[in-house]
Amino acid sequence: MTSSNVSAVGERVGEFYDQLVGMFDASLYGPNIHVGYWNSQEDATTLEDAADRLTDMMIARLRIGAGSRVLDIGCGFGGPAIRLAQKTGAEVVGISVSRKQVEKANALAEAAGVSGKVTFQYGDAMDLAFDDGSFDAVWMLESVMQMPDRTAALAEAARVLRPGGRLALTDNYEREEISEERRPVIENILQRYLTQPPASFETYPAMLRQAGLRCTELLDVSESTTKQSVRRLGEAMAQNMEQLASKVDPEVFNKLKPAEGENMEMPELGYLIATARRPETA
Repeated sequence: MTSSNVSAVGERVGEFYDQLVGMFDASLYGPNIHVGYWNSQEDATTLEDAADRLTDMMIARLRIGAGSRVLDIGCGFGGPAIRLAQKTGAEVVGISVSRKQVEKANALAEAAGVSGKVTFQYGDAMDLAFDDGSFDAVWMLESVMQMPDRTAALAEAARVLRPGGRLALTDNYEREEISEERRPVIENILQRYLTQPPASFETYPAMLRQAGLRCTELLDVSESTTKQSVRRLGEAMAQNMEQLASKVDPEVFNKLKPAEGENMEMPELGYLIATARRPETA
């Protein structure tokens, strides 16, 4: 797939993550760039282990094993895809609009000894370069929230799923009504991370259905994920500020780091896990 096949939004997101790829060497989440899952406020699990815990929850929802073929849409540095292959024996193909992420992910797969089973390539979720019904399962870990059209992206995922295949994803949604006073603050933070406006929990099943999928599970895991991650990640970033600043372009880093006195918590936004199936028949 060439860059001409990638949407303008995809190009911007890819450039954004290309600029952040240095954080791989100082990642506070290990080879992950998604939030973690904690069982309680008192849970002392590290950021990396909590991220792996969420990955394992998503692996369980795919219900795949050796011989299965899985597509990871928005693969990041490849940590979750590699973990999935190691735990299930499945073959995994990951895509990203960041060429530097793809390069890092393939290097990580080789270092983990799974390069024959896990591969990563440049590609856009809005125009997948795969035949219909190519995969037994698809997952989207914190990637659909950065796509210009959720329903269109989900329809593409459904297209490459075999009949009966499963999709698992995470997304943010509007958990509490956003006041007029708070809306500019939240929009500013989301725009800095090139994240689309939040989805609606209530209408998520209908959106999946419109994309050709049948929702089988919809969970609000906000209390165990984003609420915990924002606080814990903020503390870790404060402790590692110099190291992080040395790994990332200064202009980008200054744009993303919290301003003095800025509160990055957004209680109005929740975090969901959705699981769906492509029906056996149309």
